[in-house]
Formats: sequence, C-alpha cells, structure tokens
Amino acid sequence: MIVDEKSVKLSYRITYAMAVVSCVFSLLVGMLMVSSLMAVRTSSPLDMPEIDQLRAVLKENPTDEILRNKIRDLDLVSRRFYFTGLTSLRTGSFLLLGGVIIMLVSLKTMASLRRRLPNPREYPASPDMLQSAATARWVIAGMWVALITGAVVIGIMERSGLEAVVPSNGVPIKTAQPVTMPVSGQMVSTTVSPAQPVTASPDAAEVLKNWPGFRGPLGNGVSAFTNMPVSWDVKSGRGIIWKVKVPLSGMSSPVVWGNRVFLTGASETKREVYCYDIANGTLLWTARVDAAPGNTNKVPQVSKDAGYAAPTPVTDGVNVYAIFANGDITAIDFCSKKIWDVDMGLCNNTYGYSASLAIHKGKIIVQYDSVDADGKVSEMIALDAATGKKAWSITRPVADSWPSPIVAQTGKGAQLISMANEWIIAYDPVAGKELWKVKCAGSEVTPSPIYAGGLVIASIAAEQVYAIRPDGQGDVTKSHVVWRSEDGVADVSSPVSNGELVFFAHSGGTLTCIEVASGKIIWDKSLDGEFYASPGLAGDRLYLVTRNGEVFIVRAGRKYEEIGKTSLGEPSDCSPAFVDGRIIMRGATNLFCIGNK
Repeated sequence: MIVDEKSVKLSYRITYAMAVVSCVFSLLVGMLMVSSLMAVRTSSPLDMPEIDQLRAVLKENPTDEILRNKIRDLDLVSRRFYFTGLTSLRTGSFLLLGGVIIMLVSLKTMASLRRRLPNPREYPASPDMLQSAATARWVIAGMWVALITGAVVIGIMERSGLEAVVPSNGVPIKTAQPVTMPVSGQMVSTTVSPAQPVTASPDAAEVLKNWPGFRGPLGNGVSAFTNMPVSWDVKSGRGIIWKVKVPLSGMSSPVVWGNRVFLTGASETKREVYCYDIANGTLLWTARVDAAPGNTNKVPQVSKDAGYAAPTPVTDGVNVYAIFANGDITAIDFCSKKIWDVDMGLCNNTYGYSASLAIHKGKIIVQYDSVDADGKVSEMIALDAATGKKAWSITRPVADSWPSPIVAQTGKGAQLISMANEWIIAYDPVAGKELWKVKCAGSEVTPSPIYAGGLVIASIAAEQVYAIRPDGQGDVTKSHVVWRSEDGVADVSSPVSNGELVFFAHSGGTLTCIEVASGKIIWDKSLDGEFYASPGLAGDRLYLVTRNGEVFIVRAGRKYEEIGKTSLGEPSDCSPAFVDGRIIMRGATNLFCIGNK
C-alpha cells in the first residue's frame, strides 16, 4: 500500500509537471504563430510598395536591365519569405495541437490520480517523499529542456526558410505552396492594368542566354550552350537537380528566362500558366486563365495527342504570353499579374490547336489556321505585346495545320516563316506583308520549319522535304526550291541542323541525316522508339526524346555515333529546353531539371 501510494504521488507530480510544461509550450508556440502570422500579412508578395515603386521607375526607363533584374530578385525573395512564413504557420499549428493534447491528457490524468491519494493536500516530508520530489524536479527540468528545444526547432525552421532564399549549393529546398491568381478572359482584347512598356526588345545576346519560346531563341532547337549533361538516372536521382509534379497536363514545352521556368497546363474546364524557380523547382505562382463571362461554346474538340495546352508559351523577359486550345491568349508579368487577355474564338481544327506563339519586336505572332467552316478563315495575326491589340492580320489560303511559325534572320532581313497544307509562306513580321510562297502538297502538316545554312527547310508529312532560298518574291515554287527529298520526311517532330547537316526524327523511329547544301542523304538509323518531341542540338550532341521517355544522345556528324541513352522514367511528347549546363524537360506528369548539382 505504501509502495502504491508512493507511485501514485510520483506519477501525480510528473503529470503535474507535464501539464505545466505543455501549457507554457503551447503559449510560446501560440505567440510565435501570431508573430509569423503578422509577418505573413505584412509581407504579401502581391502588396509590396517597394516593388511598385521600382516598377514606376522602370516605366520611365524601360531599357534598364539592372533595375528589371532587381525587381525580379526582390519579388523572388518576397515570395520565398512569404511561403516560408506559411510553412512555419503550418508547422506551428501541428506543434500547438500536440501541446494542447498533451496538456489536456495530463490534466485528466492528474484528476484521476488525485482521487487515489488519501489526502491530496498534505504530503509528509518523509525521506521517500523527498526522493520522489527530487525525481519530479528532474522530470520538470526535462520538460523545460523539451520546451526550449521546441522553441529552438521553430527558430531553426524560420531561419532555414530564409536561408533558402539564396541557396549556395544548388541543393533543392522544400517546395513552397503556390499562390493562385485568377486571370479572367474577355471576348475582346482587354488591358487590366497600365501595361509595362514592351517597346524595347531584349538584345540578341540576352535572348541567346535563355530559351524564350518553342525550340529556343531562334525556333530551331539549337542551344547556345554546349555544356549539357549526357547521362542521368531518375530512380537514384543522379544528375537530377529537381523534379516536380505539374498540376495540369499539357503538350506544351518549357520556356526559360533568367531564374524562371514557364509552362502551361489545361483541362476541359481549366487553363493555367506556371512559373517555377529554376534553382530548386519551387512553384512560385500559378496564374489561372478563366473564360470570359457569358462565353459559350468555348470547349474545343481535341485529340489525346494535342490536348488543351499544346502550344508552348513565349516570353520577352518582361511578360510571358500563352495561348490555349480554346483561343484564349493571355499576357502575365513575372510577378503573376495579368497585363491583358484576348479571346480569339474557337479555332476549327481537326485535332486541336497546337501552334506555339512567336515574338518579334514587341509583337506576338499567332498562326491561327482553321478549316473552312462557319465562315472562319486561316489568319496570321500580330498582337501588340504591351496591350494585346491587333497590330496587323492577313488571311491565309490554307486549311488547318499544326506547325509553329518562326522568325528567321535571313540575308533579306527578318522573315516570318510558316507552313500549312498546300503552302509554305514567308511574311514581313513588322508589316504583315506576304513576301514569298512555295506550293506543296500534304494534308496534315505538323513539323515546324527551320532556317539553316541560308535555306528554309520544311518537312511536309507524307510528301517531301523542301529546301528554299528565302530571297524571292511572290510564288517561287519553280525558281527558289534548291532541292527536294523524299528521304527522311518527318511527320510530327521538327528538324534540327548545325548548318551543315540537318536531322529528321520520324514518328516510326527512324533518324535521318541529310546534307543541307545538296539534299544528299548521309545516313539513317532505325532507333527503338517513336518520336513526337522535336530534337535539340547542344554543341555536337543531338538529344532525341521518344514517346515512352527514352532519351537518345547522338553525335551530330557524318557518321552515326550514339553517345548515350537514358530515360525520364515516364512518357514525353515535349521538346527539351537548354540553358547553361541544364536541360529542362517535361514528362507526362513531372517537370525535370537535369544537370550537375
């Protein structure tokens, strides 16, 4: 009985200590959470007077790249600080819940033990009780140590979140929760806020350092960098800097500018633009593109191979511009703020609209080819990048198509090159005037053209490859086609060239090398895979992605030489993006950054 009484009294003291410590711990965590909440409320990245002031200065000096980069960096820091605060609040809520539960359990246990004591208000100071009291004091001291440790853990988490603002070793940090900004569409061009000036185009050197649109700076799949990885392993993580899941699916490819990676995704009812941090894969923001109120019949009929987000976005370093299968185009700045949106109307397209946007001197180029139905005609359209208003448009004598236009710097100046059923056409990208055209056959034109070795090279599915001199006027079918080839005709993916040789990847798995100057076939090779994604070229290395996610790395030379073979671990129909030492690739589910950590 005495032993049992001693045990009950010791348990009572320990439980009392646990109740006190858990109560104080909960109060401390609660105060820290209030502090974090105040910090989050006062540091919203969408309400930063400092950034607004810098933007006002930038409007007066739109060509100040240093100021523009400062705004981007400040915005990035504010967002990470904000998301770190949210993470701390979530962690604190779990700690607070645990502290409260321990306190309630301790109080209930104390009440139960108190009833078992003969006289809970009197404790004789016997040697046994003194020993019990000493034991209880050690327990109380241990509880206080636990309290201090918990506070230190919270502090470390706060600090680690802030240190993650500028990671020094490139190690991925925990992905912060994104902020979603609704972007409401309109039936006509709508500027929602004073648009930032987009009159000055970034210089050529800055463009080449980035990957601003479909197939890169020149729309030809060629990287300005040669230091690309040739092996990686997704399962072990070797060579994978980061890997993140993309919220909505899409066939669009990633684009990169500075420290940001842009991507689109869509479903039948939702359209979104994503912005990721290239350093660690953090989803910085999600911009939702909503259909205009009262808009009807805005759900396009699309095939599985096209989907609702096939076109790749484009950026000029100030805004990112995206178009979706339902004809909605939006311009969003690098801080997720909508600048304008335009409703192009549904495109009557057999498989679903897929032409990516091009950009030239402050104009967004839209190839909007449609089958002849409901009075719609195919058009090439240029929108002002600052306002979304139509700069020019020209009708096209073609049916629906799926290639993307490119702006080529030819010996005759900049030319907007397009392909579609029956015609390869070049335009003046500034004035919208037709320059020349070549008659071709083929019913389903998908590959995009390239400009290489002074020639426009176009692959027309189920017909021929055309090599055209771009210095003519009018119909130059009989005068400016340098060569034609029935070998190596790609049907889905676009060609890539180093200027001397041009490479074609057929959906059936055949890779063909042709000499640019003569059209002579150099070699072809049957590979184990199907190709929808367009190949990329970095230095003398070709990167080819099969539909099941296998990646072939091949020497771009006069003899076939396989450098390596690796995999994404999931299917992919998207073309890779190349920046300094890194490859950004989109799979069916995830977005990958591949390179040396």
